[in-house]
Amino acid sequence: MSEARAATYIDVTDLVEFLQRKESVSGVQRVVVETTPRILATDSNAHAVVLDRTRGFFIALNAQEQQELITVGVRTNPNRDELAQQATRTLKRAQTAQPINTGAHSTLVFLGALWIADSLMLAARDAHARGTRLVTLLYDLTPVMETGHTAAVNRLFDRYLHLIATTASRVPAISRSSRNDFVDYCSQHELPAPDGGVTGLPGGLAPTQPTQPTHNPWPRPYVLFVGTIESRKNHLLALNAWQELINTHGAQNVPDLVCIGRLGWNSNDFIDQYLASGGLGGKVSVLSTSVSDSELASFYEHCEFTIYPSRYEGWGLPVSESLAFSKVPIVANNSSLPEAGGDLAVYFDSEDQESLVAKIEQYGLNEVNRREREELINQKSKQDPGQDTMHTVTWDHVASVLINEIEIAQSTPVREAMYPEIVLGKEYVLAINPTAPDAGHSDQYFAHKAEHGATPLLQQQRDQGDYQIVDSALRGNFGSPQTWGYQVRPGNRIDLTIQRPVSGELIALLATRSMPGVVTVATTGPGGPRSEQVYLGSVLELNLGSGAQGEGALVSFNVTDATDSIEKFLGIRSFVILEASDQQGQVLAHKSAAQALRQELDYLTNTRSWKVTAPLRKRKGRGSN
Repeated sequence: MSEARAATYIDVTDLVEFLQRKESVSGVQRVVVETTPRILATDSNAHAVVLDRTRGFFIALNAQEQQELITVGVRTNPNRDELAQQATRTLKRAQTAQPINTGAHSTLVFLGALWIADSLMLAARDAHARGTRLVTLLYDLTPVMETGHTAAVNRLFDRYLHLIATTASRVPAISRSSRNDFVDYCSQHELPAPDGGVTGLPGGLAPTQPTQPTHNPWPRPYVLFVGTIESRKNHLLALNAWQELINTHGAQNVPDLVCIGRLGWNSNDFIDQYLASGGLGGKVSVLSTSVSDSELASFYEHCEFTIYPSRYEGWGLPVSESLAFSKVPIVANNSSLPEAGGDLAVYFDSEDQESLVAKIEQYGLNEVNRREREELINQKSKQDPGQDTMHTVTWDHVASVLINEIEIAQSTPVREAMYPEIVLGKEYVLAINPTAPDAGHSDQYFAHKAEHGATPLLQQQRDQGDYQIVDSALRGNFGSPQTWGYQVRPGNRIDLTIQRPVSGELIALLATRSMPGVVTVATTGPGGPRSEQVYLGSVLELNLGSGAQGEGALVSFNVTDATDSIEKFLGIRSFVILEASDQQGQVLAHKSAAQALRQELDYLTNTRSWKVTAPLRKRKGRGSN
């Protein structure tokens, strides 16, 4: 019997949700837009897929959706409202569509931001556990390499890196710098580092050789800085450098600085200084991402030169775009930026304002030197893209590297599935932080931690089994992970899949949370349907019925009524699998829940958290003060 032909599924969830939010396509999403159609065109058995977060399943896009959202739509349709409507229709259809059948003869490829959501990473791990090969394109390690991110972001990204390190068959990267950062990270955390090639990236924009010159979008000579307005991009350094240039040469002898990019996080220092100075008297301007691709191309075409002082990048698309338009990029000499700029960009010492100013004076304000460098860029741009010169990389080249990575993954054995065995009587905690008020809630928790030196806490990467058990046992839309576990809102169906640790009658006891109030939960499973009310700190009992050791037991449940709960959700904090006759174990589970309830109430009594206390004050008819 011949082996089934391998199917390739390319996840485009990030892109579709991006379009639904009416955001402009750039960076990661640009890579998805440019490479996905090229990969699909090479393999009739390849499909673009999106994740239905509610059910935790991947759904294949139909031909029309693929055409409207990926192949043609993003490139030709600048109407964000229309694209958002198309994306919404696709995601709505995914809620009822037949899931794809990932398994031993399939490969799941992540070209977008896999790290953006727990639900996407849970789905990736679930597919891998059923024998699917994973290929993940690595962009950068910004939360690891750059300080200032929130603890939640750091945890999420750590989880992503651990996921790809332990499950992916191939991890190609957009730059050698990112590959090296990943290998170093894996070494530091004693993780395997899957192999992968390096794609490089061309600019997302390039001149179209119009028959008529494009309109100059700016009334005065200007320098272009393209990038999200956030601390990592280092707009404050650029602003201070421009102030120094104006002080030295006079405002009339310094071109304007035009910054184009959406407003990101942690940009207050730059925005405050920018507004306080009136944009240095009008010499510095900030434009939003309402700028279209065609308008941005016009800005590139007519600028004097570009700057890119970013502190850390996985690649640096604006550098590639600047070279594509034969404009001199003056770039910080860190991370991957020397790969993006090659020997054509002008580099300054990172974080050194004087170095940036000196390079601007030498290669920007000095027209002779600038024209010489532009001519060199023009000459090099005519080289064969197949040569090992990253500045000549094309999207066809990027796609070919990814296609080769997929083929390598399909020809190698799938990495060992990560469905660990559930241990009878061991409590599996879904908390994020072991120091959270109710994370260390049970006698069993402390006992197992002392005995084994590790407890499977979600997002606590101490050894291979720490969070994989939780991921493989639970699937569905849990909402955001909290310090105490997962939230399940009305309308969310949750599937609890348990590998039976022993033969016979089993029950699953779930420690729950409903703060404060009561939630009604309906369950179906081997033990039949059941409906019950769950209170803060109580235990939800799920009958797994009888079966043989090693078999899977599936219980589905959903919240049918949460009107009497202040925060309108059920929280799943932990679960333990017991023999139905183990009354002592059941007593311990309920004792743990009671202990957790005491801790929870102590926390509620003593906290000054506005988010926590506001609903309580509202319920009691108290004011906001």
